[in-house]
Amino acid sequence: MSDSRTDAPHGQWDAIVVGAGIGGLSAAAYLAAAGRKTLVLEQHTVIGGSSHVFRRRGRWEFDVGVHYLGDCGPGGQVSRVLNGLGLEDRMEFVEMDRDGFDTVVAPDMEIKIPCDWDQLMDNFIAEFPDEEKAIRRYFGVLRAIGGGIDHSVSCSSRRNQLRAMRKVGRKSPWMYAPHAALIGASGISPRIALLVSLYSGAYAAPATVASVGMHAGYMHAYIDGGSWFPKGGGQAMPAAFADVVTSHGGEIRTGVTVGEILVENGRVAGVRTDDGEELRSAVVVSDIDIKKTYRDLVGYDHLPWWVARRIRGYKMSQPYFTAYFGLEMDLRSSPNTNYYVMPSWDGTENTRSLLKVLPDLVTKAHRRDPLEWAHDYARRQISMVHSGTTRDPENTRTAPPGCGVVESLSIAPPEPSVWGLDQESIDDGSYRKNPLYLEIKDILTEGMLDRVERAIPGARASVAWSESSSPATQERYTNTHAGIGLEPRVSQWGMLRPGVRTAIPGLFLAGTSTTWGPGVTGSMLSGMHAAGAILDRDLDTEVRNGVVLADTRRLRPIGDTADPLWLSSRPERFTTARAERAADGERVSATSPAGVADGDPRESAV
Repeated sequence: MSDSRTDAPHGQWDAIVVGAGIGGLSAAAYLAAAGRKTLVLEQHTVIGGSSHVFRRRGRWEFDVGVHYLGDCGPGGQVSRVLNGLGLEDRMEFVEMDRDGFDTVVAPDMEIKIPCDWDQLMDNFIAEFPDEEKAIRRYFGVLRAIGGGIDHSVSCSSRRNQLRAMRKVGRKSPWMYAPHAALIGASGISPRIALLVSLYSGAYAAPATVASVGMHAGYMHAYIDGGSWFPKGGGQAMPAAFADVVTSHGGEIRTGVTVGEILVENGRVAGVRTDDGEELRSAVVVSDIDIKKTYRDLVGYDHLPWWVARRIRGYKMSQPYFTAYFGLEMDLRSSPNTNYYVMPSWDGTENTRSLLKVLPDLVTKAHRRDPLEWAHDYARRQISMVHSGTTRDPENTRTAPPGCGVVESLSIAPPEPSVWGLDQESIDDGSYRKNPLYLEIKDILTEGMLDRVERAIPGARASVAWSESSSPATQERYTNTHAGIGLEPRVSQWGMLRPGVRTAIPGLFLAGTSTTWGPGVTGSMLSGMHAAGAILDRDLDTEVRNGVVLADTRRLRPIGDTADPLWLSSRPERFTTARAERAADGERVSATSPAGVADGDPRESAV
């Protein structure tokens, strides 16, 4: 836990952020850079939420939730958010293979997903020449809708949504239709239907409920904007945001669980931690599970009845099962691609059989015997396989020379009974010793290793380390059983999704359950927009125009090689490192007002 303190009198803060995921850190960074005295509270010992990394035996470093990002090039969505904080030159990204940032490995074929819509269609047509018209019809709709969506603003209001629809034109009615409806209307075969539904696992919503707009926007970000991975691993992003917070008068405390968001006279008054400490603020940003925010921290009694009813009805996304492998196998020169591995064509006999696959393995798994389900899941479930060593070969922390790390993951059922558990054992941590749970994990890990072997031949014989995480693991570390927030189903996508403002004055939301949806980019944008709402400023327009809110003289030097996990596990180390640089004669200011930094002619604001 951080023991650093500012001189805030009597625990008063301009803003308190609950949860140090990317959404919360983005909000905190923008608020601190704008001169607001900001406190971030994180229950875990490491900041970053699902963007953090972990290490084993001093040899292996695994990314938990960062697989790749879209649109990180010059002028891209990610670059703009970072630039507004003076981080664009301090955060580098490695571009993945433009000819195939993803590779689909099916039983009898491989299809590369390139950064080009025309080439993507050609790749599918080469494998299914008799379905050219249907393929072009399907991808034509996605291309038109994806090209009409601006991730930051298109869904932020009804007016902006209508603008996006006008830009899309005749295909705009598909935006709020289920993805499965477009698949059916396009006339593609069940095999192609399964292939184009693979990305449902990436945003944790099946094609039967996910909106076409969600799917099209997700695909377009990578196909048009490129596929990228943060240099230094996923932990580099939380560390960069934390640097802005702590260098601009803010504070981050880890190991602190918030038990209540205080509401007095109908508006926010601060928070109370589990150990009884009250921290006062007229502004609170929640970056945690949206249902827990309202149910456990605020209380439904503080909400209008219709708001409480809507929140109770929210559908959460599926969580993940992930297996982590350390291989004594050189992966640094491997093709820079992720893999989607399909073990069989089971379920593609017809549309009816295809619609049974996901319920059997995930959504209705709680109706099955746990061990019988585990063996079936291990045999049939599609998984994503990726390697931090391959995506960032210069990062020596991922694995020793001549070795590499690989993760394999897939959506999984959240119900404790599927895993041989009950909720009480998850809450008290005793689930980790449950023999049936451990047996199920072993079965699933073997299935994941089969997928890795398909993608990377020889991997099975090279395993030097393996472990896995389940939905119970995710709940333990992130305090949520939902994979990536609200499920992006038609009724919970775009302008039908919660914004950053709430029914309680002073309470704001950030994270994957907001308008900007799942993923790192959506979280970053939600934080920026939450800060904008608090500051009453259009930060999106400002950063598009080159405004830099942060004073870059306060930040870590460009090229700083400090370990981001070391910094993220004790946020006060940012302050310590800053003091050490100042002692060495560097120009470092922790208190001077922000201004135009490093001779940058672009406007900087407080």
